[in-house]
Amino acid sequence: MRTRYLARAILSFLLLTGLVPAVRAQWNPLNPVTGDQKQPDGVLFKLESGSMRLQVCTDSIIRVVYSPATDFPNRPDYVVTKTTWPAARWTMQSTEKDVSLSTERLTVTVTRKDGTIAYSDAAGKRLVQEGPKTMTPVKVNGEDTWRAETFIGLWGSTEAFYGLGQHQAGVWNYRGESVDIWQDNTNISIPFLLSSNGYGIFWNNTSRSRFNNRFLHSLYITSEVADAIDYYFMYGPDFDRIIAGYRELTGDVPMFGKWAYGFWQCKNRYKTQQELLDVARKYRELRIPVDNIVQDWFWWTRKGEHVFNENYPDPKGMVEDLHKKNFHLMISVWPFFERGSQAYEEMDKRGWFVDRTKVAGFHPEGMALYDATSAEARSYYWQLMDKALFKIGVDAWWLDTVEPETEAREQNIQLGHRIAIGSGDRYVNLYPLMAVRGVYEGQRSETDRKRVFILSRSAFAGSQRYAVTAWSGDINSDFLSLQRQIPAGLNFALSGIPYWTTDIGGFTSGNTNDPAYRELFVRWFQYGTFCPIFRVHGTRTTNQNELWSYGPEAQAILTKYDRLRYRLLPYIYSIAWKTTSERYTPMRPLVMDFLADRRVHNIGDQFMYGPAILVNPVTEPGAATRHLYLPGGKWYDFWNGNVLAGGGAIDAPAPLERIPLYVRAGAILPMGPDLEYAAEKPADPIELRVYRGADGSFTLYEDESDNYDYLRL
Repeated sequence: MRTRYLARAILSFLLLTGLVPAVRAQWNPLNPVTGDQKQPDGVLFKLESGSMRLQVCTDSIIRVVYSPATDFPNRPDYVVTKTTWPAARWTMQSTEKDVSLSTERLTVTVTRKDGTIAYSDAAGKRLVQEGPKTMTPVKVNGEDTWRAETFIGLWGSTEAFYGLGQHQAGVWNYRGESVDIWQDNTNISIPFLLSSNGYGIFWNNTSRSRFNNRFLHSLYITSEVADAIDYYFMYGPDFDRIIAGYRELTGDVPMFGKWAYGFWQCKNRYKTQQELLDVARKYRELRIPVDNIVQDWFWWTRKGEHVFNENYPDPKGMVEDLHKKNFHLMISVWPFFERGSQAYEEMDKRGWFVDRTKVAGFHPEGMALYDATSAEARSYYWQLMDKALFKIGVDAWWLDTVEPETEAREQNIQLGHRIAIGSGDRYVNLYPLMAVRGVYEGQRSETDRKRVFILSRSAFAGSQRYAVTAWSGDINSDFLSLQRQIPAGLNFALSGIPYWTTDIGGFTSGNTNDPAYRELFVRWFQYGTFCPIFRVHGTRTTNQNELWSYGPEAQAILTKYDRLRYRLLPYIYSIAWKTTSERYTPMRPLVMDFLADRRVHNIGDQFMYGPAILVNPVTEPGAATRHLYLPGGKWYDFWNGNVLAGGGAIDAPAPLERIPLYVRAGAILPMGPDLEYAAEKPADPIELRVYRGADGSFTLYEDESDNYDYLRL
């Protein structure tokens, strides 16, 4: 089997390069173009088998749809929100050999003999070639459908691949790798691939899929269920432009309240109302900056009922007390319902469960998953949250297990079952998008005075439009897991969803009295200071996870970085506005800003936080230095102002109290006063740090901090 796979892959490459054209028909029949018709926004091709349409969306975005039938499917699209585009300027040239569509930035050529598509930039540089396409009839979950596969021919061995969500193998560059696109705890799958050659491919399919590049010259993209092959080709060449195109396609990013960019205190779990309030009180007494505290699971009497158990005698009073102390509260809400509650009976009667008999392992008998693809079920789900939680003042939502839950079982619960919108197999990756949609739309319908914040354990393309921050799931508490979070988070950032966080310290588990674990926690906290959302969480053997739990030496270091985060809020909040208004990405792999430098293509453990700060996490126990690469130009050591020349590697000082940080020449870095919470006082006076040596600019943004008036700007 392995030999046949390699032989096919090698032959694929040779065929695309024209070295063995006569042999091709032996394994994959040609699908020649039999006719073409120019349309206002593209070209319709009739093929010997099926039809293909190329739509010019913009001068750098081309949509390709191939159907094995003579017409194209007309199903609702739950991911792509932009269906009409302003007319773009393009020309068509037709010869006996091929048909070309050209915009100001891109040329797309369809070869008549086989229907393959070649993409080139305006200067004629070849980017990539797609096809042949294969649609194989299959029956999946009782549905007559197709298995979709396309072949991407690659030139050269230096092209690097990124994106595809968040995965936990520690891989940064996916060249030579195979990535499964389906959801489970710690792995978030998004079918959006970016290439160091300056293009992106958004594969518009919600079933289980795979991006397979195990043979370096061939990339196979496959999906288990499809009516058509449907993808968007996006040209940059810079990654910001590609990601902007993805967000134009799938939805823009709303702003969080300013408080959300501060520090989040969390653990597994606060078990009583008094414990939660005592932690909040002690933070204020110690004057350690914090804005948010989190109530994890099992605060309820029955899952899904949203009734606090006896350990929380006055939930409304608890929220009011937290608000008086200038805390915001996030609470964990699951998509599972336990038999015996009124909500369970109501949802069961209305047929709003996916399948209660298949919920096994981690969940007790009688637990059922609600069907988030049903608009009526989503509305009812929000009504439960609104009545019990939002109306007493809860500020943010932790939507846990929205893969949905995959512990104790390999297969997703939806597979083999019908859901409201069709086959669970066809829409299996869609659940996390639909789950957050219901909560976002529910809260937005209630008020425009409080911005939505959702923490979600999974995500899919488009989740960013529903105020989602994803996190890396139930990861281990060790240095290897810390190392793996960095490329996982950076690839997630390149998947178009800008807000991401990690369980600082790992989820399971750590001993706060162990010096080795204290070192790990400090290093993880330093890294987390420069993640888009700054949050500790996890299971601790001592049942403590507050900053004072790690001893005086560690507490001093942790508090130093916490205070730094708050001093940087003018910078961070301005970047948040840039993310919303300009489709920016705050946590930036080096390929985003230094793509022309091939040395950064394989660096997945350093990143820019915004336009100014180069962050170099320390992920080795006992480290006193950090080997890192400084891209070309002039750099300033953030801690002492020393100037360094870029373009090479250095060994930076990295004692326990120091994460190496460098600021780019030309940067303007606004820093505010010391704060105990984000809204404590105006960001005055501003310390405006200007790093000389290059031209630069920075837009400082301020607003009312927690409503939707910014949409009127």
